[in-house]
Amino acid sequence: MAYLSLYRKYRPQTFDEIVGQDHVSTTLSNAIVEDRVAHSYLFTGPRGTGKTSTARILAKALNCAQGPTPRPCGVCDSCTAIADGSSLDVIEMDAASHSKVDETRDILAGVPLATAGSAKKVYVIDEVHMLSAGSFNALLKTLEEPPAHVLFILATTEAHKVLDTIISRTQRFDFRRVPADLLEAHLAKIAEAEGIAIDRTVLAEIARRAEGGVRDALSALDQLASAAGNLSAADAEVLLGDRREDAFTELFDAIAAGDLGAIFGSTQALVARGADLRQTAMGAMEHARSLLLLKTAPDAEFLLDASKEDLAVLQVQKEHFTAAALLRTIDLISKAITEMRTAPDHRLLLEVALVRAGAPETDPSANGLLGRIERLERRFGIEPGVPGPLEIPAPVAGRGQDQPLEAPSRQPGGSGGAKEDPMTGRRPAAGSEASPAPSPAVATPPSAVEGPAAGPKDVTGAGNGVPAQVGLGEIKSSWQATLQEVKQRSKRVWGMLNPSRPVALNDGAVVVEVQSPWHQAEMGEERNRSIVAESLYAALGIRPSLEFTVLRKDGGPAPEPSESAAEYSEAPNTPVPADDPIELVKKGLHAEVVEEIGER
Repeated sequence: MAYLSLYRKYRPQTFDEIVGQDHVSTTLSNAIVEDRVAHSYLFTGPRGTGKTSTARILAKALNCAQGPTPRPCGVCDSCTAIADGSSLDVIEMDAASHSKVDETRDILAGVPLATAGSAKKVYVIDEVHMLSAGSFNALLKTLEEPPAHVLFILATTEAHKVLDTIISRTQRFDFRRVPADLLEAHLAKIAEAEGIAIDRTVLAEIARRAEGGVRDALSALDQLASAAGNLSAADAEVLLGDRREDAFTELFDAIAAGDLGAIFGSTQALVARGADLRQTAMGAMEHARSLLLLKTAPDAEFLLDASKEDLAVLQVQKEHFTAAALLRTIDLISKAITEMRTAPDHRLLLEVALVRAGAPETDPSANGLLGRIERLERRFGIEPGVPGPLEIPAPVAGRGQDQPLEAPSRQPGGSGGAKEDPMTGRRPAAGSEASPAPSPAVATPPSAVEGPAAGPKDVTGAGNGVPAQVGLGEIKSSWQATLQEVKQRSKRVWGMLNPSRPVALNDGAVVVEVQSPWHQAEMGEERNRSIVAESLYAALGIRPSLEFTVLRKDGGPAPEPSESAAEYSEAPNTPVPADDPIELVKKGLHAEVVEEIGER
């Protein structure tokens, strides 16, 4: 007698023998008992989880000599004929090899005919998603209103490829991956029945590698049973080879660590498996997508087609990446996959993409620069703040669009109600007793540390000057933030200042260049200058006097600053904050400032 593979020998024959699909078995059993069996079913799920076996068991339960019964006897003529595939009333069709419309019509031609002695004629169509559009259309009407003695069972691993019009005519059952512990117990029972000497650790490894598929697990056990002696986990690894998901895990560990040698080694391990390079790249991109999903939506594990063991590994590995790094990796790999269509060396393209993902300094594109800046920020412990909800002040009756907002009340010693909290991005409520500490990156103005008796500060023409710690370069860097503050207070003033730029310091006053004499005259008004001064305080924490000059038409240099202005802007002992972004970029990228260009 020819040898029978374990997955065929131990195919389940009753609902109770189906492993890990209790939700399907219980529902179908109850439907048989209550005589509520539908005329068509759709079984979908990963490979090797029992879809076809369940279809045969359902056919036996309906046609058993003692039935319909949820526990077919397995010994009557109908049960034995269905078990060995010789029943005339159970027609199995492989849609992958019979996808043409003519073949579908030939099979459906027997639907109106009576059974050959059974209670039900059962049509089992495996891999139904492989049917052509014409075959689906030929199946539609028959599937919607079949004769009372006909039952259709459709099975597929890719339900999203089945037409919605087909799915709506069926009852759908989703088969799940079998948990590793149930699979290990099932393998141990079969190994004992077959007299296979094998360690329990090896069975656990087989269950993990099977990724929830019973058929895959039994095939692996069958392969290992052919080896002599008591097998160890190391022997199983040699015989079964590396696991694909483990190889991708090692690859992304190397990317996270920036270890180029390990990246090449992991790529070689994937290539050695004999898989197509394009499919390998798509697998790497899918792994990155899984990490990104868990990173951004931790509660969306159900969107991943992965076992519990693999999910646990992914949950740990996601902490080594940022969402930006994963998006950059996906972008690099997707571009490599696109280029593989015409390039002769697919492996080189994949390796270049993975190296650039792990070492941004090797990527000359803008994405590579962003990756280097991101690593630099992480090294210095800088995390992007989470912006709070936009707070729009309520309109005040009787005030025009061009009139300034009233300065919010400040507690003694506070830093101004318009300044944002650097950690939360939120503005403190007016009148709040607690005032946030000033950011270490911004010099604290003298006006912010006065005693309790200090009243509201003068923000009009007679300003308090520019502190020695603040230079022209810092004012220029904060000018866009100042303009945004101006926009919140008066869009008319913002329109007159857009574009504008600070060009010099003149005896403690900031000289701002505007577009025309009309703009200069308008900005010279007390009301408009007050808005700019308050906005500059909110952005930088200083209240200097303001002077406005007209843009030079000949493109010549801006007015030369006075000696006191030079002292403010070029003082050699001016302290530079430790987390100043310009200094961080200069240190991390080995760059230097070539020229400062103001906004025009």
